[in-house]
Amino acid sequence: MKNIMDISAEEWDKIMQVNITASMLLSKKVAPIMKAKGKGYIINTSSIAGTSSRWGAVAYCTSKHGLNGLTRALARELGPEIRVNAILPGAILTAMLESGGGEDAVEGMKQMSPLKRIGKGREIGTAALFFATEDSSFITGQLLRVDGGVDC
Repeated sequence: MKNIMDISAEEWDKIMQVNITASMLLSKKVAPIMKAKGKGYIINTSSIAGTSSRWGAVAYCTSKHGLNGLTRALARELGPEIRVNAILPGAILTAMLESGGGEDAVEGMKQMSPLKRIGKGREIGTAALFFATEDSSFITGQLLRVDGGVDC
């Protein structure tokens, strides 16, 4: 997490490679297989940072905005056989979250949510399962925020 004045070109490139290019390359690899089968789904993991901006996270926010654009573009290009959606987690209880500022930071994130809690990994998994079933058969190109309502 660095601002524009502090991030190196190498750090920028690495974040873009991990958050956008890897998803594009994997999608490109699996799309022909899914097309041949006549159906498939691609579920990208983005972030609520891909719908807003935060100081000190210029590359991360930019990469997640890019991933959201890739998701929507792929939905157009790969349909009708392949549905492409993205999950945008908010604060989810992970080791990364716990290491990013300690208990005070986690408490602050809880207070930003109308639900006054941090999400659980299982809640992201449930959203992915929804996208991977026929229950979402008429949904593609969507960005599903799983964030406890922090931006409502």
